[in-house]
Amino acid sequence: MKHIQWQEIETAHVRNYNPIGEYSGWGIKGGLLWNKEKGKYVNISGAIGIQLVLKNGKKLLIGTQKKEEVNNVLKNYQKKIYGSY
Repeated sequence: MKHIQWQEIETAHVRNYNPIGEYSGWGIKGGLLWNKEKGKYVNISGAIGIQLVLKNGKKLLIGTQKKEEVNNVLKNYQKKIYGSY
């Protein structure tokens, strides 16, 4: 398991996406032959995800079924890190 520190994150937001159109379906996507521009992708179902863009340029999209809860967590941490939203 890889841990990402908040200080490593350039941007984080919740977004809708098309699992089939953007990532060829659900599951864990990424690796050597994967389109690096899309970044890594982890999802079981649905079409809502947390999009992370790291300071090193890497991207990670994590699927979620809890859009409002995730938005609240991101707002909380943005206030702690940046002092405002």
